Amino acid sequence: MKKIKYLSILALAMLFVTNPAFSQNKPVEKEFRYTIKTNPLSALGGPFWVVVLPLTGEYKVLFETIVSEKSSVQLGVGFIGPSVLVNLDDLTSDEEDAEISGIKTSGFRFQGWYKYFLSRDLSAPEGFYVGPHVSYASANIRNKNDEAQKIAATKLNINGVFGYQMITSGGFTLDIFTGLGFVSRKWEITGTDWDRDSFKDKASVSVPFGFSFGYAF
Repeated sequence: MKKIKYLSILALAMLFVTNPAFSQNKPVEKEFRYTIKTNPLSALGGPFWVVVLPLTGEYKVLFETIVSEKSSVQLGVGFIGPSVLVNLDDLTSDEEDAEISGIKTSGFRFQGWYKYFLSRDLSAPEGFYVGPHVSYASANIRNKNDEAQKIAATKLNINGVFGYQMITSGGFTLDIFTGLGFVSRKWEITGTDWDRDSFKDKASVSVPFGFSFGYAF
């Protein structure tokens, strides 16, 4: 996942250097009020991980609307399902136990941003921005044949973020951000023999990173 972050930052930097149409000194003529975005890579892993193992994937959509010349509000909703990168069935299967035949993963995630745009020559929703970001996720990982055997997880993020949202004249949108914040993870394990030492409640400082792309109109 770190490689994806570095490649995304490099790609954004190259766009600024090689294409003057994306420079904040050359505003897009068309005015945009709304954006709708997603990030298909989140299906690989997130928001629940154990060390470097993604227990879940996320399938999300983000909707943003401007509320003033220099600010916008963005809301996101996501369905949490199995990661397409890691098959938990393979990790938890036991050939000597016929009752364990698979894992069922389900949950949701809600996100909210307030963005204040700093670029002098651009108005919302384009350019550099800062603002608060809040995210709450909940997921259940169950044995398909015995739903009493499960892991329930919740995750709360509260962040201060800064980022850049680029919109081309055709409406293509790229939004990339990072920042600093707080994250709280809680686990509840029922009726399973998974390594409980790997599922400890934890609250810590976090450095969020994210990007999404879509369409503005």
